[in-house]
Amino acid sequence: MELGDLGNGRCSIVIAGTKVEVDGSADVKETLKSLLQQQGIDSFTILVDGREIDSTDDLPATFGEAGSIEVQRYVKPGLV
Repeated sequence: MELGDLGNGRCSIVIAGTKVEVDGSADVKETLKSLLQQQGIDSFTILVDGREIDSTDDLPATFGEAGSIEVQRYVKPGLV
């Protein structure tokens, strides 16, 4: 079973501590890019199933292929 199987194809992800609903069949890269631009987030860390992603090549194709996706803001030390 996949996360998308649980709720009409809708999935919840977390962006900077806020839960966001997305379509489980949506393209992860393009959707995240759009959502992050809308929120003005340009420096971030992506966690998929609790594992930090170092390359966009390691992202699942759709949200329904992952158990959880979280995007955390990244702030360089000394810029807080």
